[in-house]
Amino acid sequence: MARCLYCENPDTWDVKKYGKLTHMSPQTVRELVNKAARMKPYYVRSIGGGGVTVSGGDPLVQHDFLAAFLYAVKRELGLSTCVETTGLGTRRALETVLPWTDLVLLCIKGTNAKRYSYLSGTPERSFSRMLYFIRELRARGVPWWCRYVVVPGLTDSDRDIDELVELLNRDISSTCTRVELLPYHTLGVNKWKELGMAYPLPDVGYPTRDRLHEIRARILAGLADKNIP
Repeated sequence: MARCLYCENPDTWDVKKYGKLTHMSPQTVRELVNKAARMKPYYVRSIGGGGVTVSGGDPLVQHDFLAAFLYAVKRELGLSTCVETTGLGTRRALETVLPWTDLVLLCIKGTNAKRYSYLSGTPERSFSRMLYFIRELRARGVPWWCRYVVVPGLTDSDRDIDELVELLNRDISSTCTRVELLPYHTLGVNKWKELGMAYPLPDVGYPTRDRLHEIRARILAGLADKNIP
C-alpha cells in the first residue's frame, strides 16, 4: 500500500489503529449497494449518466470486497463503475476487480522509480508494478485517466513533466483518455495532526497558476495523441 507524503487519508493505513479516531464503521457489500441504490436517481441525472466511484486509501487493498461491490453495482443497479487507485494491487486484485470496472482514475505518484518510491513510501519496484497495471488496462481495453499531483519542488520540474509525457506516449498507454493536473494542497494536514503524526511536507507551498499553465502546455505539446484533453 502506498503511504504518500501528502496523503489526505493517512487513517486508512491502519484501520484497526485509526478507525475509531476518524469514526470509521465497517459495512457489508449489501449495505453499500443499498446505499448506492438510494442515490441512483441522483447518479442517472448527473452529466454523462452518472455512476459509482470507489476511492480510498486504495480500494485495491480490499479487492474481493471491491469486486463484489462493483459487480452488484453493474448487474443490479445498471450503473457504470470507476476505481481511483495507484494501481499497486496484486495480480489477483486486478483479475477480480478490472472485469467489473468501466473507468480507472490512476494516480501517478512519480515519473521514475526513485521519485515514485520517495513520494509513495513504497519500494522502487512499485513503479514497475504501476506500469504493469497500465499494461493490464490496455490489454483489457479499460479506459483510464492519468491523475498527476503537481507538488512544487518534487513533481513540477521540466524533467518530471517530460518523463510523464514519455510514459503516456509509450505503447502501453493507449487506453489513456484524459490527463488531470491536481495542484498540491494541504487539506489533509489536520487529519495528520489528529492522528498524532508529523506531516512530512510542512514547508512545501502551492503551485502557481502560471506554472500549472506552463506544465499543461508542455504536456499538450509533447503528447503523441492530440485527442487526449
